Amino acid sequence: MAHLPHGRKLNFAAGPSALPLDVLQKAQSEMLNFNGTGISVMEMSHRSADFTEILTQAINNLQDLLDIPSNYKVLFVQGGGTGQFAAVAMNLMRLKPNHSADYFVTGTWSQKAAKEAEKYGKVNYVLPHTKQFKGVPHVNHWNLDNDASYIYYCANETVHGVEFQEPPSHNPDIPIVADMSSNILSKELDISKVGHFSEGVELKGYIVIYLLAVENNTLANS
Repeated sequence: MAHLPHGRKLNFAAGPSALPLDVLQKAQSEMLNFNGTGISVMEMSHRSADFTEILTQAINNLQDLLDIPSNYKVLFVQGGGTGQFAAVAMNLMRLKPNHSADYFVTGTWSQKAAKEAEKYGKVNYVLPHTKQFKGVPHVNHWNLDNDASYIYYCANETVHGVEFQEPPSHNPDIPIVADMSSNILSKELDISKVGHFSEGVELKGYIVIYLLAVENNTLANS
């Protein structure tokens, strides 16, 4: 087997995964002095012009790469996936009088999200209860509620290996929330089919920033 440079190893983890060597080397070279500023990004004021330029460029890159429509806002927020399990329910559960939401539970992460959402309203489990997650059941087995405030699904369950190939079909008048923490940017996605999607930015296994893209109407009503 060929040896990788710098004693590097192949990493196929479902969570923090391998980065290209040139990306790591660029980050290394900018650690002490980012772009001639004399300091690292970690030492910058979040109100400074240099940091604002970095943030603006990151948003523009995401809009281009994901073809995010102009009626969506890209947000970087603190916290991780568990925090978003609560934030989604706290902001969206009351969009309709029933205070209910549809949850596709296909593995560990959507199961945790549904359990958290139960603290803030009624959770309708779209799929039949199972102790073994082996795939997404056929649409004939779905139990969607037309009075739900929103629909939630995890696009890729890393623990059980269950992945939606595209957003589940649903009533277009109901916003759909997608947890895309592990497969964002891995394939083309019609963002207009999703009212809210999220993805975590990890550092040594700890999510330090969470990326959200939220459709304006969903954001305004939350």
